[in-house]
Amino acid sequence: MRPLKLTLSAFGPYAGETVLELEKLGKGGLYLVTGDTGAGKTTLFDAITYALYDHSSGGVREGAMLRCKYADPRTPTFVELEFEVNGARYTVRRNPEYTRPKVRGEGFTAEKADATLTYADGRPPVTKAKDVTAAVQEIIGLDYSQFSQIAMIAQGQFTKLLNVSTEERIRIFRKLFRTQRYARLQDRLQEEASRLNQQRTAQNAKLDSLLSGVQYAPDDPDAAALAALSAQTEPETTLALLDALLTRQTAAQETAAAALKQTEAQLDGLQQQLGAARQAAQLAAQLTEKQAALAAALPALEAARAESARHAGDAAQLDALAGQVTQAKAALSAYDALDALCREQKQTADAAQLARAQAAKKRAQLETLAAQLTADEQALAALEAAPTQKLALETQEKELAQRGEALATLQSRLAACQKLAQKARRAQETYRTAAEAKAQAHARRDTLDKAFLDAQAGVLARELTEGAPCPVCGSTHHPAKAQLPRTAPTQAQVDAAKQEADTADALAQTASTAAQSANAAADEARRSLRRDAESLLPQRFTAPDGPVQLTFALMTTVLAEEADALHTAQAGCAAALRQAEADCARRTALDADRQARTRQRPALEQAASDADRTAAAQSARADALERQITDQRAALPCPQRTEAQAALDALEAKRRTFRTGMEQAEAALRRAQQTHAAAKAAVDALLAQQAAAAKAVPEQPLEVLQARQAELSAARTALREQAQQLAAQLLPNRTAAENYRAAAAARAALEQRWQWVSALAATAGGTLTSKQKIRLEAYIQMNYLDRILRHANTRLMQMTAGQYELERIGAENQRSQSGLDLGVIDHYNGTRRSVKTLSGGESFKASLALALGLSDEVQSAAGGIRLDTLFLDEGFGSLDDESLEQAMRVLAGLTEGDRLVGIISHVGALKDRIDRQVVVRKGRTGGSTVELIV
Repeated sequence: MRPLKLTLSAFGPYAGETVLELEKLGKGGLYLVTGDTGAGKTTLFDAITYALYDHSSGGVREGAMLRCKYADPRTPTFVELEFEVNGARYTVRRNPEYTRPKVRGEGFTAEKADATLTYADGRPPVTKAKDVTAAVQEIIGLDYSQFSQIAMIAQGQFTKLLNVSTEERIRIFRKLFRTQRYARLQDRLQEEASRLNQQRTAQNAKLDSLLSGVQYAPDDPDAAALAALSAQTEPETTLALLDALLTRQTAAQETAAAALKQTEAQLDGLQQQLGAARQAAQLAAQLTEKQAALAAALPALEAARAESARHAGDAAQLDALAGQVTQAKAALSAYDALDALCREQKQTADAAQLARAQAAKKRAQLETLAAQLTADEQALAALEAAPTQKLALETQEKELAQRGEALATLQSRLAACQKLAQKARRAQETYRTAAEAKAQAHARRDTLDKAFLDAQAGVLARELTEGAPCPVCGSTHHPAKAQLPRTAPTQAQVDAAKQEADTADALAQTASTAAQSANAAADEARRSLRRDAESLLPQRFTAPDGPVQLTFALMTTVLAEEADALHTAQAGCAAALRQAEADCARRTALDADRQARTRQRPALEQAASDADRTAAAQSARADALERQITDQRAALPCPQRTEAQAALDALEAKRRTFRTGMEQAEAALRRAQQTHAAAKAAVDALLAQQAAAAKAVPEQPLEVLQARQAELSAARTALREQAQQLAAQLLPNRTAAENYRAAAAARAALEQRWQWVSALAATAGGTLTSKQKIRLEAYIQMNYLDRILRHANTRLMQMTAGQYELERIGAENQRSQSGLDLGVIDHYNGTRRSVKTLSGGESFKASLALALGLSDEVQSAAGGIRLDTLFLDEGFGSLDDESLEQAMRVLAGLTEGDRLVGIISHVGALKDRIDRQVVVRKGRTGGSTVELIV
C-alpha cells in the first residue's frame, strides 16, 4: 500500500482544506515529517489510518474527537486518501459525526458519520462506514491492528512490547497472531477436567446411595460387612457380598412360598365343605318359599280362565263390524277420484293460460327482432367508412415511426459531433500548453546562452597568470582580470537547454498538427450535422432572411421539442387507430348479428303459430273435465267427504273396543298360566337339587368347620406377610446390585477418562508439577517471539555495532508462568541481563529493532503482504551521533525495493541528513499548514 494524495478538511489542527501530494515524495527512500511541537505531525498519520480503518494511528483519538476547533462552522470535516495497491488506485473519503449549521433556517444539526470508497476502473463505489472498512481490509489484506503494527509504529509505542510482563505480552501476541483458539483449548480442557471431576464425585455419591439402600436382617451372617460397604470398597468385594445376600434371601422367599401354597390348599378344601353345608340350608329355605308361591298362583289362574270365557262371543261381532268398515272405505275412494279429477282440470286450465302467454311472447319477440334488424342496418351504414380510415391511420403510424428513427439518428450524430468538438478543445488546450512550454524553453535557452557568452571573459581571465601574454590583447600584466559570475552556466547546461528547446518545438509542432486535425474533423462533422438537420427539419433551421445559426444547445432543444411533438402525434395516431380497429370489429360483429337474426325469423314465426294451436287444444280439454266433475259429484252418498269420514271413524272405534277387551282377557290368562307353570317348575327343580346335594353334606358340624377355617386363614395371613417382607428386601436389593454393577463399570470408564483429560489440561495449562509453567498458548507465542527476535536482532546488531542481541528467557522458578520474558546479550563483555537495564538510547534501539521485527513477522503472518510505506513516530532524540548514524543505516536498508519510510521527528541532525521533508507549522491565529519539500 502506497499513499499518493492526502486531503484534510477541518481535521485535527488543520482548519481549512489541506492537500498533501505524497506521490511527489517518490517511490523509495527516507523522508522526514518535522515541525513545531503540537503542530499536527502525528495527525497526518492519524488521518491516513482514520481514512482507511476509522481509527487513529495510536488508537487513542476516535473520529468524533478530530474536528478542528479552529475551523469555520460551515467548513466540512473529512479526510480523503488516494492510495495505490499492486498498481491499482483507490480513493477513500471518510467523515466523522460532527455538528454543522443548518442549510435552511437557524441553529445546528448533526452531520452523520459516512464513508465512500471509489475505484479507478469505474466499478460502483462502496458506501457506508462498515462496508468501506471491510473493503479496505480486503484490498490491503490487513486489519487495523495488523496495519498499525506493520506500517505505523506510533509515538510512545516503541518500548511497550519491550518492557511489558509476560502476561501483558501474551495478550498483545494473542491479538496480533490470533492465538485465542489455543487459549480457548486450554479453557475447554480445564472445564472438561473439572466437569469430569464433578461427575466422579456424583458417581461416588450414587454408589454410596445404592449401597445404603441394601436391606438385610440384623442376624444376617454378613451384616457387619454389608454395613461397612461404601463407594471406596472394591467392586469385586461389594458384588460378592451382594450376590451372597441375594442367594440367602431368595432361598428364604422360596421356603415361605411353599408353606403358603400348602396352607392355601388346605383352606380351599375346607371352604368346599363349608360351601356344601351352607348350600343344603339355603335349598331348604328356597323350597319352602317356592311352594307357597305355587299355592298362591292357582286362584289367579282360575279367575283369568273365567274372564276369557266371558269374551268368547265378541269374535262374531268383530267380523260384522269389519264388513261395514270395508264398505265405508270403498265409498271414500269416490271422493278421492273426484279430487284427482278436479286437480287435472285445474292443471289443464293453467296449461291453456300458459300456452296463450307463450304465443303472445313469441309475437312480441317477432316485433323486437324486426326492430333490431332495422337498427343493425342503420349502424352498418354509419360504420361503412371504418376500413378505409383504419388503412389511412396505419400508413400515418409508419410515417411517424420513420420520422422517429430519423430523429434518433440525428441525435446520435449530434452526440458524435459534440465529442469531436470536445476532442478539438482538448487538442487546442494541449497545443496551448505545449506552446507555453516551448516559449519557456526558448527563453531559458536564450537566457543561459546569453549568460554563457557573458561569462566567457571570466573563463578566459581564470586561465591568465602574471607574466603570461593575454590571448586577446597580448599583455603580460593583468591588473584587473574579469571575474567569473557564481551563477554562470556551463556548456553542458547550455546544450541541455537547447535540447529541451528542440524537444519543446517538436512537441508543439505535434500538438499543432493534432489540433488542426481535430478542428477539421469537428468542422466537417458540424457541417454534415447542419445538412442533415436542414433536410429533416427545414422549418426549424431555415428562415426567409437566411439559415438559422446552428448551436449544440439549439440543436439539443429542437430535437427535444421535435421528439415531444412526435411522441404526442404518435400517441394521438395510436389512439385513433385503436378506435378505427374497434369500429371495424364492431362493423363485423353487427353484420354477423344481422345475418343471424335474419335466419331466426322463420323459426320464430312457426313457434308463434304452434303456441296458438296448443292454447286452443288445452282450453277445450279443460271444459270437458269441468262437465265430468259435475256428473260425479251428483252420484256421491254424502254431500261432503267429512260426513262420510265421521261415519267410518265411529265404526272403527266400536271395533277397537271389542278387540281391546278380548286381547286383555287373553293376555291375563297367559300371564296367570305362565306364573303357575313357573312356580311349579321352581318347586320341582329345588326338590331335585335338594336330593342331589344331600350326598355332599359333611359329617362335621358347621361350627367346627368354621373354627378350622379361622385357624387356617390366620396362618395364611402370617405366611403372606413373611413373603411380602422377603420380597420387599429381595427386589430392591436385586435392583441395587444390578445398578451398582452398571454404575461401578461407568465409574471405572469415567475415572480413566478423567485421568488423561486432567493430565492433558495440566499440560496445556502449564500446571504440571516440577515442570516450567508454560501454557499452550504461550508455547505457540514463544515460536512467534523467536521468529520476531530473529528479524529484530539483524537490525539491533547493526545499530549497536554488534554489541547487543535480544533473547527469550524463561522464569526464575517453576512456580510462575514463563516463556515470553526478554533478556539482552552483551557481546562486548559476554554477559546476559534484563532488557530493563538498558539505557535510554540503548532501549530505543532495542525497541525500534523489536518493532521492526514485529512488523516483518506480522507482515509474513498476514500472507507475505508487502507494504510500500512505513511510518516511524519520534524517539530519535535519545541517540548520540554514532547511534543515530547506525539507526539511519538500518532505516535506509528498509527502503530497499522501492519502499518509502517516513519519520516524525524534530531532531536537528535528521533535518540535515534527510532532504525530502514534510514541514508542519502552527498558525498564529490557530490552525496548521503543511509544506512539502522534495
